[in-house]
Amino acid sequence: MERPNREGSPNAWVMGILAWLVPGLGHVAQGRVIKGLAGGMAVISMFITGAYIGGHIYSLPDTSEGLLSSLFGLCDIGTGLVYLAARMSGFALSEQPQRAMSEYGSVFLMVAGLLNFILALDAFDISAGRKP
Repeated sequence: MERPNREGSPNAWVMGILAWLVPGLGHVAQGRVIKGLAGGMAVISMFITGAYIGGHIYSLPDTSEGLLSSLFGLCDIGTGLVYLAARMSGFALSEQPQRAMSEYGSVFLMVAGLLNFILALDAFDISAGRKP
């Protein structure tokens, strides 16, 4: 059996980028439809829930708020095109401290991005042959 390339094949990079841009697409493109749909639905539902309960989508880089806000923005950008669409539409951009659950909403948004990063890395590993 041939050892996989440590850097990953070009196809592995494409799968990783697709999985990052559209949650779950990297797995679906590799024939793991249930895993891709479940992962994508989890990311998108967490994002929508976070925005619905008053979460704030941070920008990257956010120099007005400091380093921690930039880190939050890095987490948020993990949702790929969902993040970009939300930023362009102005959806959940302003903080809503009057809503009791707004901090939880921000955490939901960040965790959605982090979960999508993990899904993208998993799709990359599968395509590179590191994972059966």
